[in-house]
Amino acid sequence: MKGRIRRAAGFTTIELMVSVAIVAVLASIAISALRDYSRRATISEVVLATSSCKSAIAENYATLTDAPDAGKWGCETSVGTQRHVGAVQTSSDGVIRIAIANIDGLVNGRYVFMVPVHADGTTPMTTPDDMGRSVVNWMCGSDWLPVRNSLPANCRHDTTAVSSQDFN
Repeated sequence: MKGRIRRAAGFTTIELMVSVAIVAVLASIAISALRDYSRRATISEVVLATSSCKSAIAENYATLTDAPDAGKWGCETSVGTQRHVGAVQTSSDGVIRIAIANIDGLVNGRYVFMVPVHADGTTPMTTPDDMGRSVVNWMCGSDWLPVRNSLPANCRHDTTAVSSQDFN
């Protein structure tokens, strides 16, 4: 009986290269999705940081007869109080502008806007016409699309119209 010649088993170089390429593509997709998820979570912190300023502006709208000037609503900060929050500024209509900081190069230095709106949820409140009225809703968004895409789903409004107001 003659001995059988056994064929060597294993991957060829081509098969190995194709496998490595597939793993690399899948890893790049996963890393991109993880970066977007991380950015969305940290920008949510920026939105949550506005709660005390929203309360101050709502109180001022309801109780004052004369509107404060831009930057005089009582909740502004020139330096962020949290890691991802930069300066908090207000306009004369009570629009809050929050600078994004320490997240990544795509969104750092951009802004999230919180706009006091009427009960319809879209019409911005203005001073002095709406002084003495309660702020029922807030519209949240940004004037820059990559920031809007990173915001929570209920906070993706285009706020370009209010971004040109004077903020202090």
